[in-house]
Amino acid sequence: NKKQGCKNEEVLAVLGHELGHWKLGHTVKNIIISQMNSFLCFFLFAVLIGRKELFAAFGFYETQPTLIGLMIIFQFIFSPYNEVLSFCLTVLSRRFEFQADAFAKELGKAKDLYTALIKLNKDNLGFPVSDWIFSMWHYSHPPLLERLQALKDAKQE
Repeated sequence: NKKQGCKNEEVLAVLGHELGHWKLGHTVKNIIISQMNSFLCFFLFAVLIGRKELFAAFGFYETQPTLIGLMIIFQFIFSPYNEVLSFCLTVLSRRFEFQADAFAKELGKAKDLYTALIKLNKDNLGFPVSDWIFSMWHYSHPPLLERLQALKDAKQE
């Protein structure tokens, strides 16, 4: 199976999609979210590392080794938080992808982006159909068929 690659018009459509991320501030928003998350994690770590109850719950009654505190906090306390945050960021990322696709459509590149997405999916051995729940939880980009449907709807408007 020979890879198809994209024509110049399709490359421009993909570039229009990427410019949409820039124009809509997606990168800056992700950096701000990342910085806020880092601040929150460091703040909570600073608050929790001194709690004797936390160490006592794991059998450390007399000493409070920092390394053990680090493991307890990140493995047990932050783990549920990170799962929820990961899901929220995945949902946000998928929304950003649809917005960037819509931006490329506004540039008049919907048809070319449509064909480029198909070629890229084929070249990267992507599977166009996926379970919506699994996809919602794990995929940072919407499945191919959802994106194509959104572009098709956009083309008919």
